[in-house]
Amino acid sequence: MQLRTQRGGLALAALTLAGLGLSACGGSSSPSSSANAASPTQAAANSTGPGATDTKSCDTPYGDPPAAVSTLLSGDGAGAVADLLSVLNQCGLVGGETLSWTDANNESRKACLFTPPNASKTTQLPLLVFLQGSLFPAPPQLILNDWIPLTKTADLTGDTQRPGFILLLPIGRNTHHFYPFPDNYALGWDNWYRNLDRSSPDLNLDVAAIDQFIAQVQALGIVDSNRVYATGWSNGAALAELYALNTPSIAAAAVYSAPAPFSDVQEPCYQTPFATTMTPIMDIHNSCDIIGTCQTSSVFHQTLAKIYPQLPQNVVIVDSSKNVVQSCNAACASQSIELDPLGNVNHIIWPQSQNDAMFTWLREHPLSAKQ
Repeated sequence: MQLRTQRGGLALAALTLAGLGLSACGGSSSPSSSANAASPTQAAANSTGPGATDTKSCDTPYGDPPAAVSTLLSGDGAGAVADLLSVLNQCGLVGGETLSWTDANNESRKACLFTPPNASKTTQLPLLVFLQGSLFPAPPQLILNDWIPLTKTADLTGDTQRPGFILLLPIGRNTHHFYPFPDNYALGWDNWYRNLDRSSPDLNLDVAAIDQFIAQVQALGIVDSNRVYATGWSNGAALAELYALNTPSIAAAAVYSAPAPFSDVQEPCYQTPFATTMTPIMDIHNSCDIIGTCQTSSVFHQTLAKIYPQLPQNVVIVDSSKNVVQSCNAACASQSIELDPLGNVNHIIWPQSQNDAMFTWLREHPLSAKQ
């Protein structure tokens, strides 16, 4: 209980610093489903969601255009807030090793790597890729979910001789988001430009960065390739779901408080959900969550189940104490930040009591069991 209280205090401190905390939006109602497509390009072209057929504002086959880079003057000063918070975005703050890569736009990308001492070429461990929530710096989010010490002890293999996991924390960019101020130009991920086609020269830059950082870690020879998992928080959870559903090498995903990744609240170019690989997904969200995330994310998973009935899904709803409940709180369906103060608070407190359930889901879904 003392730990939960301390973590809750840290989360509220984060909310005070960031103004709106992680403040990722929930998704709007999912568009109508379409037939299973063979590729993201085909699925995007066949999309019938609102906005996707609006040639005036939607002229790309991948949903929205690539996100604009944030500047100091972006979004009524939101860009300045993003740059200020990015100063805190350092791996050394939480004891991680910094990885670097330069993307196709010649922008330097960073990631934090946490490798437990027992990881080696003879003792290969699972790799867990954590995608940060938007706005607030990435490394402190690992303090809130308490996963750094768990890299030494958590069971993601079922093998007592191989406890722990390798934790990779790619760090997002300061770009435009379809979120309210100050998260409209902030640190995070572009999950609205849904080009996950690895053969495309215009591959989503964030997807390319995640690919590259995973490859860097795998090159060390210490990763169990049968157990490469994706996870994330808020905006990062949305991209983690999108990434997992379209990356064959990802064994499974377990995320927290994900906006609907194909139909976000303020996004103009909605799309029908598409998946090119049946990656098992566990999604935990609060019954009262920011901007109606519980309601809209539930609709997303229902739509996904209709399109891909063979896709393993585990949707978990928790109350303010992070205990499992059966339904969303109807009083928290508002898509206004100002009208949902409890949802804002719930959103920035990680469900530590559900960590074991998330690890169990991942452990029970290695790549070798994937459909």
